[in-house]
Amino acid sequence: MKKLLFATAPFSSRLADVAWLLFRLHLGLSIAIGAGWSKLINLSTAQESAKLASGATALSPPDWFVQQVANLGFTYPSPYFWAWLATWGEFVGGLLVAVGLLTRWGGLQLAIQFLLIAFLWYDAPEPILGMYYQQLLFWAFVLVTTVGGGRYSLDNWLQHRSLAPAAIKVTAPQIALLALMVIGATGNALAQRAGATTSVAEFDKLLRNDWTGTLTYLDYRTQKPVTLPTTLSATQTAPRQLTLAFTYRESATRSVQGQDTLVFSADGREITWSSKLRVVAKTTSTPQGLHLVLEGPGMDDNKPCTIRKTIDLSEQHWSVVKEVKYQDGLQYFVRNLYQFEH
Repeated sequence: MKKLLFATAPFSSRLADVAWLLFRLHLGLSIAIGAGWSKLINLSTAQESAKLASGATALSPPDWFVQQVANLGFTYPSPYFWAWLATWGEFVGGLLVAVGLLTRWGGLQLAIQFLLIAFLWYDAPEPILGMYYQQLLFWAFVLVTTVGGGRYSLDNWLQHRSLAPAAIKVTAPQIALLALMVIGATGNALAQRAGATTSVAEFDKLLRNDWTGTLTYLDYRTQKPVTLPTTLSATQTAPRQLTLAFTYRESATRSVQGQDTLVFSADGREITWSSKLRVVAKTTSTPQGLHLVLEGPGMDDNKPCTIRKTIDLSEQHWSVVKEVKYQDGLQYFVRNLYQFEH
């Protein structure tokens, strides 16, 4: 059983063992913190963080991720179930790979996740030859599954724990290096959330093509979702301004035009989009390319509220989820969802 759970073997070179340790730390922590943890907390204000600390808010995947899971066809028994498994799989699996505990098993489940992302979710998959990082991560986790934790891993220690303690040598520089890697990765993730900025240049992909997709919104009167076929054309109308022109097809013979204007602040920390929204989170290493979360005060159904917009933009995909939380409410709900492809 021990061999099945913790199977691993050192490389013939100590230098290779150190390189493998650094590779595992980067790969595991970047997935655990940058992908898994950032989805689980999905928090942006001190008030919400306090709720999390008090246990009032559960760690759970955000609605935009649940929607992506549903779009892949994982709807039974519920897309929330699969989104929950995938998010915790990224967080726990990444940590297991980083520390080298049950390394092959952690790598295997992440390889399966990125198999789906690289070859089912990705718009134009190119096995082996495709130069996109979702496929690179898939092969990286295949490699981890094959090699295991290596010499500097908990798996290797557990395999040989019957040895005398003196037989396992851990030097001060190795401990310091590991601590610096963990602190640096955690600090970078927190810094991304604390001081995130954006600019018109990061929306360049949006300007290159016309987009076709849908708008799904929660009707104010019936409180039921309505979906309209929608097209989008984006133009840069000033150095720090974008104009989004929408065409909504309400029926075979009737279309309605709409327009949004996005004005970026000089320091990149805010976007005025109907109301002033602050950049509270930003990731550029997700399968979507750019993942941006905006939040600020606004009005919805003539009531004061907090508005959160989650943007995902890649070469071929653009989505915006608008969530609303009223002043007397505890949770956000999805008011509308734009999804476009080209």
